[in-house]
Amino acid sequence: MPADPVEEAAERLYGLPFEEFIAERDATAKALRKDGEKEAAAEVAKLPKPSQVAWVANQLGRAGADDFLAAGDAVRETQLGGGGREALREATAAQRAAVEALLKEAEQLRELSRDLKDRLRALLLAVAGDEDVRTAFEAGRLVEEPSAGGAWPSGAFVAPSPSASKRRSAPPKPEKREAAAAKRKREAKERKAAERARKEAERQREEAERRKLERRLEAARDAADEAKQRLDMARDAYERATHEVARIEEQLS
Repeated sequence: MPADPVEEAAERLYGLPFEEFIAERDATAKALRKDGEKEAAAEVAKLPKPSQVAWVANQLGRAGADDFLAAGDAVRETQLGGGGREALREATAAQRAAVEALLKEAEQLRELSRDLKDRLRALLLAVAGDEDVRTAFEAGRLVEEPSAGGAWPSGAFVAPSPSASKRRSAPPKPEKREAAAAKRKREAKERKAAERARKEAERQREEAERRKLERRLEAARDAADEAKQRLDMARDAYERATHEVARIEEQLS
């Protein structure tokens, strides 16, 4: 069965760097229209750009936040299974720790203000407590986060679905979902490795520039010392000559 162009586009677009989404979405829709896929082009053109917080959450979900998801499962199981206060307290503490670990990981993806970090924390807690939002998180398709009051706005997550008439397809098989998840995790690792390499190259460049400046400073100091020595010698010679002139003038008078 041919691949669904809307699904393919969404899978790619929501994994792109935040700033590239709009341009790539429009270019993809334009290419689909050119290929005669007018309906798909219209659907792709309507794909909403994620908020900064949702974008960060998408990258975390695509990387495979297994510990975080497992912690959320443990809280739900404890609540449903009646494990008691102590078990729930421990499960909740583990969930909070998993959320904080993801927040630290998020700092490597994008610089977040305190407000954005608080919103990301609220979004992650919503992921842990809502199955539909969790599905969107794992797929990397979130586009919005809860409001200050905790309510979800309309269209809080994105899951483009083919039209019933032309692009209806069966749900992906488990092995395909696992392969897709592995691919997303691999791509996330590659992005992180590339970012680390970029930062290391930048660090080495700055270090080389610093060493260059230090060598120039040392050379300038040496030149200054040498010039001072020459100046001191010239002053001594001037004083000696002045004294000699005075002595000779005194003899002649």
